[in-house]
Amino acid sequence: MSKNKTEAISLLRILGDHTSTNNPSLDNANSSNSNQTSSSLERQNGISNFGAVMHVIKGNIGPGILAMPAAFSHAGILFGTVMLAVLGVICVHCMHILVKCSHYLCRKTGRDHLDYADVAEQSVHFLPSSTPKKEKAARTTVNVFLLITQYGFCCVYVLFIAKNVMLVVEKCVTHVPAVFTIQMYEIILVLFLIPLVFIKNIKHLAPFSLVANVASVVGLGIILADILFVEKFNKISRLPLMEDWSKIPLYFGTAIYAFEGIGVVLPVENKMREPQAFPSMFGVLNLSMTIVCVLYITVGFYGYIEYGENCQDSITLNLEHWYGTSVQVLFSLCIYVSYALQFYVPMTIIGPTLAQSRIARRIGPNAFDYLVRVVLVLVTFGIAAAVGKYLDLLIALIGSVASAALAIIFPPLLEIMTFWPDRKERKYFWIMFTKDIVIMLFGVLCFLSGTAVAVMQLVQRFRGE
Repeated sequence: MSKNKTEAISLLRILGDHTSTNNPSLDNANSSNSNQTSSSLERQNGISNFGAVMHVIKGNIGPGILAMPAAFSHAGILFGTVMLAVLGVICVHCMHILVKCSHYLCRKTGRDHLDYADVAEQSVHFLPSSTPKKEKAARTTVNVFLLITQYGFCCVYVLFIAKNVMLVVEKCVTHVPAVFTIQMYEIILVLFLIPLVFIKNIKHLAPFSLVANVASVVGLGIILADILFVEKFNKISRLPLMEDWSKIPLYFGTAIYAFEGIGVVLPVENKMREPQAFPSMFGVLNLSMTIVCVLYITVGFYGYIEYGENCQDSITLNLEHWYGTSVQVLFSLCIYVSYALQFYVPMTIIGPTLAQSRIARRIGPNAFDYLVRVVLVLVTFGIAAAVGKYLDLLIALIGSVASAALAIIFPPLLEIMTFWPDRKERKYFWIMFTKDIVIMLFGVLCFLSGTAVAVMQLVQRFRGE
């Protein structure tokens, strides 16, 4: 399932990356400096418009969609629906901003394509006050937030799998020993995750990824059947139109986490046979994100109506009967495979740097690489274990801290910096400037309030235990 990027980027590597790079998550300078002949071949062998739509959808559909009913419980039935649509428009607009900046900077630099970190670096490069240190700082900042996001997803995955497996075991086993707490399930899970992340060639994960995709489609289909084909209208009246303002930041944190696919935007466009079809009015980006938004609203709206205040952190935890157990197993399998795909991306960013360390030279690069992988898995376990059973707060925290920056704050900032040197020649620059400032302020508000409320809620829940 999900942005240096989400699982969809990793799947792009599996399905058709014909360029050998040291950083598959970033389409780095090795590919961008390739000659025109190789670029032409890449376009000819690129993905179709339909394939691009599937990749963008896949890059945005993750555990976040399963948390939509819980998000609505923090917002209310009316406010949650309206603001999810508004947030979708904002996030899609920011994706268009990123594509627009990439095209403009490609023309200025003569490069074939740029990734997210490249856009950040080049937008600073053309500023009058630019220095190499500032350019590097811009690239590093984007990469750091991408790393936080990816490893944040991995932490969510650990807790998600543990909670669902724990529920399945409690359903199937009459007497479960008290020692089997959520942390115990996470410890057992780590024993299965470590061998998985030892797979260094992502192409070897292709068969598992296919199984995970089928599992997620079947699981989502069962969820939609459960929440849609039941009389709902008599349940709406008992739900609040809008919740208390103190809960709203958790709603935005969860919703922004769900829109996790901004990292796949440029890689997908860069690998299309017809990249001009990506940002057009009825093109790949708008079509795919419309489908994503409709799915989010549908699951959130009807899931909240069905379960009301009893919405669990993930809707899979609300499902009962045999099909509920099957959905929990299916999504646990899907997320298990997705962990490896999410883990692979940041490893390609930090791996080469760590390989130059003194410890790596002392114990050998391969041994050190395996050691780093084990340590990072243990770190994701440690964070998940520290959060306890509160999956909803972990999702809101990751969404507020990292996803808000990547999806809402950085794109308008990059647009301002990209077009600042030519502002006198641009007729509507100051209108664009004002619009971007408003979006950034909204993103900063979500960042600060969501982080603060999620942390305070965690403290309060731990004190109440």
